[in-house]
Amino acid sequence: MSEQKLTARSNYLISAEALQARLGAPEVKIIDATTHLVPSEQGGFGSVSGRKDYDDAHIPGALFFDLQSEMSDNASQFRFTVPPLAQFNARVSAAGIKADDEVIIYAGNHPMWACRMWWLFKVFGHASVKVLDGGLPYWQARGYPTTQAVPSVDPSEYQGSFNSDMVIDGDAIANTQPEGLCLLNALSPAQFVGEGAHYGRPGHIEGSRNTPYSAFLDRDQRFIDNAAMASLFEAVGVVEDQAVVTYCGGGIAASVPIFALALLGREDRVQLYDHSLSEWAANAAWPMVQG
Repeated sequence: MSEQKLTARSNYLISAEALQARLGAPEVKIIDATTHLVPSEQGGFGSVSGRKDYDDAHIPGALFFDLQSEMSDNASQFRFTVPPLAQFNARVSAAGIKADDEVIIYAGNHPMWACRMWWLFKVFGHASVKVLDGGLPYWQARGYPTTQAVPSVDPSEYQGSFNSDMVIDGDAIANTQPEGLCLLNALSPAQFVGEGAHYGRPGHIEGSRNTPYSAFLDRDQRFIDNAAMASLFEAVGVVEDQAVVTYCGGGIAASVPIFALALLGREDRVQLYDHSLSEWAANAAWPMVQG
């Protein structure tokens, strides 16, 4: 494995052991991003804040960020949308996070929530941000401490900057020639072919390929090694000279293959379709395929 890929992995992924050794360091800011998906009557999913999970037990020093209400644009018709810059800056400032802090993010249930929060910090230009490998479940399995105490913080004056190159919308995808990008669907294989829960129309965007978010994780919900991740991308034709766009139902699971690409040192020309099938499936003019 190349030194570049190893460095990229250590830049963005931190082990439970390494975080335990750094608990209490003033430059380390920990965020709990737990959110829950719940089935909806329409066949898709709704979401519920993980604040109660945080109140019951969290890593010492961690603050809770509500991914939907605090870190999404609530003026949008879609549940998860990149928030305005002012909203992001205000929430991060209230948490006392500074530009040179190392932000470490985890979830209490599934890494995709932490990956979405990681991606948001990258979109807004934070230099040092990592995901806790295995999240809270692995942390607890190692016997490391949790608490119910909410830390007090001194607000900062955080000033991020929005990187529009990391985000793409449906119009841009619909107007791009199929050979112009590699479109990756991060939902399950069953959802990809049009079975089970869907987002208005079952199936996938025409021309896309399936890289299910679960494929990047082992049974402990830790990220598989770089060689195995590289093989997954090679199998669906991801190449260096082609732009990559990931999508899912609402822009959450799609952050997992983006995080995996970053662990491999690939960040240039990689975008997330923020509204994903929640928008695409609602537009009958945009083609979808089943099977």
